[in-house]
Amino acid sequence: MFKIRKLYLNINQKSLDNLCSSLQIDSSDREYYKFQRLITVVNQAYLKIALKEFYSIKSNNPEKEINSNFNFLMSLYNKHLREHQVMFLLLNIFETAIRSKCAVELSLKYSSSNCDDWLHNTTLTPKKMKKPLEEATKKILQDGETINNLDSFEIFDYIMLGQLQSIYKDFWNDLSHLFIAKTINGINFPQIGKRTFEKTFEEIRKARNDNAHHKPFHKTRKRRHQIIEDIELILIHIGFNLNDAINNIDSQHKIIKLKYI
Repeated sequence: MFKIRKLYLNINQKSLDNLCSSLQIDSSDREYYKFQRLITVVNQAYLKIALKEFYSIKSNNPEKEINSNFNFLMSLYNKHLREHQVMFLLLNIFETAIRSKCAVELSLKYSSSNCDDWLHNTTLTPKKMKKPLEEATKKILQDGETINNLDSFEIFDYIMLGQLQSIYKDFWNDLSHLFIAKTINGINFPQIGKRTFEKTFEEIRKARNDNAHHKPFHKTRKRRHQIIEDIELILIHIGFNLNDAINNIDSQHKIIKLKYI
């Protein structure tokens, strides 16, 4: 217990010292106690970004009047947190749309006429779906559900994004028609080939995982605007109107700036 407590204090102090250094304050500062509490409850990665931005603003504009270091820092932190939240919603929109489209296309291809039975009838289920279906079934049982009571949409909700990525790869012959060249609202969209789709999906998946684990986009991966552009392009191909969806989460398009609409 003593060692755990000591480690906690060391981590706590390290973060606090970094904050004080960035803000050029010490324990005599009138808001010091606020910062002491702040560092124990915020996302450290985004706090570091906000501190770096704070330091840059003060260095480039030393005459800038800041009545409260705490409030100003929180305004920077919350700005980045807002961006994170908006991107979470965008990535969720992408995942939901690409998942549903896959479920529809494959169900129509492999189910009996006018039925949705391809995942219930083993004679209809393609071998390439066996493994993801088995893993989904385990999760469904853990939730106290019975797979036979669920339709393709509900079953696909139990399929991990990485598995969904593999399904698009394995069933590309059945899904590639979604990504042929097309003209929409006078804009020509080129065909998305299998390799390009796989690479693009992988980048989006990585960004989604970073976001889900409360991490800023990794510096070695695509920048935010590139991820947004990739998402927009794929959703356009599958017939999803991203503009309407974005208006509900970023109405002024300050964070999500669409390229094609």
